[in-house]
Amino acid sequence: MKKHSFLPGFCCGFLWLCACAAGGPGATVPGALRSADADPAPTDVSGNANDASQDTATQTSETPRYTYAIFLGDTHFEDPGDSSDIHGQAMTQTFASLPYDLAGIFVAGDVVYTLPYATYDEYLADPNDRFDIAQRIFESWPAPVWPALGNHDYDFSNGRPMDLAPALFKHHFGTDPYYAVDLGTWKVLVLDNFKGPTLDLSSPEYDYDSGSLGAEQTAWLESQLSDGRPAVVMLHFPLFIVPGLPEVLARHTDTIRLVISGHSHAWINLSDNYSVPHLVVGGVTFDADSFLVLQLDNVLKTWRILNWADFHWGSAYSLPYSGD
Repeated sequence: MKKHSFLPGFCCGFLWLCACAAGGPGATVPGALRSADADPAPTDVSGNANDASQDTATQTSETPRYTYAIFLGDTHFEDPGDSSDIHGQAMTQTFASLPYDLAGIFVAGDVVYTLPYATYDEYLADPNDRFDIAQRIFESWPAPVWPALGNHDYDFSNGRPMDLAPALFKHHFGTDPYYAVDLGTWKVLVLDNFKGPTLDLSSPEYDYDSGSLGAEQTAWLESQLSDGRPAVVMLHFPLFIVPGLPEVLARHTDTIRLVISGHSHAWINLSDNYSVPHLVVGGVTFDADSFLVLQLDNVLKTWRILNWADFHWGSAYSLPYSGD
């Protein structure tokens, strides 16, 4: 039987949240910069614009007013016919029934649950391994799927080579470890929080339970965030276990609109604890309804989560999609 890290992940995120509340390339880089017509309107923690101009703003003929995307995490695909497989198939129907033209579906890591093989060739020889399951399900979803790498995808705890998971992601999903997805006015920056010194055994910063980007990815991220376009950032680990990243993001509050992560298997709103809004999504491996629908305003450069009221905060679960 598969054992999940729900309780440790949830407890870590929940206890940290309580403590803070108590006081404390794949996808190509977008081309020409679209100039903003107005300053971003203030946005509350659910993404609702607090500005009367939302009612009077005009849209251009070239760009639709809104762009729609889905975010979810921790699918944990493992075996044919298991609960994760069943949930993934159920989401095919759910996503197809949504009344939106989806620009993309973003998966915040842990696409699969551990790596049974130690070599790339072993995966290619198995026509029904867990990456094949993930690929079949992703291809059945009604929009391009953009995944991030998670700790169970790397499975470094079992001594798997660090280049194995990126090679399998490239083969099955066409993505690099970190990359930018062009959504027109907006972009999504997908990060790999396993690239830095926290996973370098020779580094004094080594910490199996923490994440880091490394110098090269950090420089890339800073460059992406300096072009003036509104961005959503997605990675697997929540910010409270990626030392140094909150400070990087704090330098770009003019372009970062939202940070989304997975790993903790629980809906957690950390927006009051950082310089930018930050949400941890629930876990699809536990619930096929555990996803969010994000509406991106291409005029005001604000966002809104359409099924905010459905989330069961502090758990992996959500009510079935109820619409906006």
